[in-house]
Amino acid sequence: MAMRSHTTAIPIRRSRRRSFVNNNAGDKPSRVPRRHKDERVIIMAPVGRDAVAIADLLQTRGFETQILQGLDEFSRQITESASALLLTEEALESARGSLILDVLKAQPSWSELPLIIFTSGNESHRTRLLDLAAAAAGTVTLLERPVSSLTLMHSVQVALRSRRRQYEVRDLVTQLSTLNQTLEQRVAQRTQTLRLLSAELSLAEERERQRIAQVLHDDVQQILMGARLYLRTLGKTKNAAKQNRIIKAVEEMLERSFNLTRSLSAELSPRVLHESGLAAALEWLGTQTRKHENVQVIVEADSSANPKAVDISVFLFRAVRELLLNALKHGAGSPVHIAMTSAEVRKVRIVVADRGPGFDPDMLNSHQTGLRGLGLFNIRQRMASIEGELQIKSAPGHGTRMILIAPRERHRKSADSLKKLLKRRNAEANRVS
Repeated sequence: MAMRSHTTAIPIRRSRRRSFVNNNAGDKPSRVPRRHKDERVIIMAPVGRDAVAIADLLQTRGFETQILQGLDEFSRQITESASALLLTEEALESARGSLILDVLKAQPSWSELPLIIFTSGNESHRTRLLDLAAAAAGTVTLLERPVSSLTLMHSVQVALRSRRRQYEVRDLVTQLSTLNQTLEQRVAQRTQTLRLLSAELSLAEERERQRIAQVLHDDVQQILMGARLYLRTLGKTKNAAKQNRIIKAVEEMLERSFNLTRSLSAELSPRVLHESGLAAALEWLGTQTRKHENVQVIVEADSSANPKAVDISVFLFRAVRELLLNALKHGAGSPVHIAMTSAEVRKVRIVVADRGPGFDPDMLNSHQTGLRGLGLFNIRQRMASIEGELQIKSAPGHGTRMILIAPRERHRKSADSLKKLLKRRNAEANRVS
């Protein structure tokens, strides 16, 4: 871009004669620009006093300038505080010109230092300079000498505005980098938590398998083996009274075996849950807990709040059972209160509360969450998968309230997601087996 003006000229010369600035009385002084941080005009003009003349004029108009001689200093200024580079064609065509261009090419990705070149000569000469500079700098302005002060001021102001936008980009890049680092840290923490959760779930499943296997081996299997021995004895016994005693013993064994398998089946998936709904299943859970754990469990469940989706009912029942087990384990024998009511529109609210020692919920966010924390994290993740939530209200010495809020019916999108999750887990299970 070549500009020509005939007012207030700065006769920057090729010779080594002293350069000067001639401010005519008819020139209107340009408005002093508002200074910004990190705005400095770098000047490189090796011939005569050209650099001093340019610096004096810019400083009188409020610009901060710096005359550079060495390339090392120039390279440092680009990355620290340079906002525009003014240089004469003599500097660009000198032996150091290629080194200047190399420094410009090595700028950070966000930086394109505006370049203002003072030139003279014909059109082909200016085109050659422009091509040479454009290969290293994104923003290049050619000013044909002599240059008016108003033209110079305007060119510098345009260059500084361009540089400010680059600084904004630099700050955004820095912010994005910081956010990416923070996100990566959070992802790493969540990944670690998920690994712990996966390990705990595997252990929990293995413990449940071992418990079921133990019940089948130590109780059901032993009872059935005893019944088989009695039946063998029955075939060899001729005495009618003895036969009746053996038959009665076998009947009692089969009844015990039936009760054990029915109890085990109810623990895995209570029949009342599918036949009568979640409210009745919670009543059954409270009764069983009072019977076997000798702890007062109060259940108040509104059947009108029963979820319509079977999978949500099953999940909420298992979640309440897990929260109840937590209350029995950590509640120091205090009574447990379970309440189920309707909440908001098409939602169900379940509260599991105890008057035990309580705890600090913030501790669940630490890396040492323990089995209790992993269990609650698992419930929270599963609640999120059905567009519900788990609220934890507790404090040391003030008991614990666990609040489950879930939709009464599953949205189509959530149902599809669940199907995909179950399909993926089945595929993983098949690969393992």
